[in-house]
This record gives sequence, C-alpha cells and structure tokens, in this order.
Amino acid sequence: MKKIFLLFSFVFAATLISCGPTTDDAIKHNDKIVADQKKMLELESNFVNSIIDNAKISIIENNYGKYIDFLKETEQKYADMKSFDDKDTFRKAMIDLVGTFKKVAENEYKEMLDIFKKDIDELSEKDFNRWEELTNIIDEKEGKANNAFLDAQKEFAKEYKFELQ
Repeated sequence: MKKIFLLFSFVFAATLISCGPTTDDAIKHNDKIVADQKKMLELESNFVNSIIDNAKISIIENNYGKYIDFLKETEQKYADMKSFDDKDTFRKAMIDLVGTFKKVAENEYKEMLDIFKKDIDELSEKDFNRWEELTNIIDEKEGKANNAFLDAQKEFAKEYKFELQ
C-alpha cells in the first residue's frame, strides 16, 4: 500500500511540475506588464507635455525626475522578477523596452531639457536643429523598441491562446 501511495504521489507531483503556466496565469502576467507600460508612457507624456505647454522649469524637472525614477524602478523590478516560463520572452521584451526608454530619457531627453533651460537669447540655430534631430532619434529608438515589445506580446498571447484587446 505504501508503494502505491508513493508512486501516486510521485506521478501527481510530476504532473503538477510539468503543467506550467495556464492561460489565466499568462493573462495576469500580460496585464501586469501592460499596466507598467501604460504608466511609463503616461509619465513620459506628462514630461513631454510640460515642455510643450511651456511649464515652469521646476514642473518640467519634477516630471522628468518622476519619469526617470519610474524607469529605474521598473527596470529593476523586471530584472529581479523570476521567469514566467522557459522562453521568458515577454518579460525580457519588457526589460528591453524599459531599458531603451531609460537610455533615451538619460541621453536625448536630458539633452533636450538642457536646451530648453537656456535663456531665449542664448538659443541658436544649432540648438533648434539639434532639437529636431533629438526628436527624430527619440521617435526612431522608442518606435523600434515598442514594435519589438508588441511583437513579443502578440507571440506570448498566441502561445498561451488569448486575445489582446
């Protein structure tokens, strides 16, 4: 009787281990990642819109700080997170997305902020041209990263048989 119980326990444990994440688990994982992505984009928009609206420099810098802090925290959160499955492509795609946005914020957005903080009398044609270059660089880098993220998300949804909304 003990042998049968031991065999049954072993088979049951092996079955649980081999099951892996369910579709519901994948949907919850997707939703958590998308919530962080939305928050990231919202904070970026707040920063950019404060520049567009010609807000006080203290407000712009505060929005920039909130955005950078969120990117750093989120990058660490996903780096520390355990793998969802053997492939782990969607979590890694989020790490790549956040990493790209963080680099853009630390480089291109920082340079734009430096240009914006100049007195109007100090601005030159070179500054205006550089601003336009930075805008194009940001669009290209973030667009490419976002497309790669969306491709990974679509593949993740396909693999776990759920539809994205």
